[in-house]
Amino acid sequence: MAATANRRWLLRRRPEGRVGRDDLELATASRPAPADGEVLVRIKLLCMDPTIRNFMDADAGYGVPVALGDAIRGMIVGEVVESRDPTHAVGNLVWGFGEWSDYVARPAAQFFALPTRFGHPLPAYTHVLGTIGLTAHYGLHDVARIQPGDTVLVSGAAGAVGSLVGQMARIAGASRIVGIAGGADKCRRAIERYGYDHCVDYKDDTHLDAALGAAFPDGIDVVFENVGGAILEAALNHLRKNARVALCGMIARYGAKEPVPGPGNLWNLVVNTTRMQGFLVTDIVRDRARTDKALADIDTWIRDGRLRYDIDVRTGFENIPDIFNCLFTGAHEGRLVVQIDQDRAS
Repeated sequence: MAATANRRWLLRRRPEGRVGRDDLELATASRPAPADGEVLVRIKLLCMDPTIRNFMDADAGYGVPVALGDAIRGMIVGEVVESRDPTHAVGNLVWGFGEWSDYVARPAAQFFALPTRFGHPLPAYTHVLGTIGLTAHYGLHDVARIQPGDTVLVSGAAGAVGSLVGQMARIAGASRIVGIAGGADKCRRAIERYGYDHCVDYKDDTHLDAALGAAFPDGIDVVFENVGGAILEAALNHLRKNARVALCGMIARYGAKEPVPGPGNLWNLVVNTTRMQGFLVTDIVRDRARTDKALADIDTWIRDGRLRYDIDVRTGFENIPDIFNCLFTGAHEGRLVVQIDQDRAS
């Protein structure tokens, strides 16, 4: 492929349920040229995130839906190859919102310098030292306001965010940390790899409410929610007084053909004087001091062996739609990333 070519995955039609290849179109055009105030980024890594599925719908939930005929948007890590703004020099490694493409030209303010000063491998900046790590740190400390001795429940415990939240809760002094995951293998991984005290298999345990009652006989102080739906409803039945619920994601509703029922027991928030708050990582990335503190904490925890992370790196630009669907089937381990700079000319 010529160095001036730019492959892009375009939204051909709005998917119903899981994304099919017929919903997308692989197109090739000339690479874009940056305008004044913009940079041209050569994408190295594409991050596969469940929320991208929301952007494919006419009602994206938050953010702007991808228009039919436009490229699918997602978080990227890449190298600045042309700059028309003084804030980013050619050769700088950056992260930010891009698209499923080889190159992207965007305003320089939309990209952030990678904190490569920490000296970790490049994929780490898509995960533990990127938006995933910041999401876990911010959600647990700023939103849930975790305290030593708290009991903590994390849904999606074996996922990219959930795997970090459980470990960060341990570092913060939580007394009991329980995860929810789908399947025996993921539950085993949550316990053996990520240090959860216990993990409830929502696929095997049809009595989720009873399982959570047994796991938390004295109730839950912190719920870190990544799934929503019936799982969140069960969690709300076991809150302690002054509990905190951090709403990070609602993967149960992403791409659902029918509306996913929400919790019918919100009265429990009143009874237990519970605070529930949704949040987005974009709330903090421009707060340099807050972000730097979180990244410094994370770097320390990695180096002293208290924080493990796993990244599932796939290859093949043409395989991106199939790789993306692994997020919803569980056919991946850790942060799912596509490396696309190996199958193109420099």
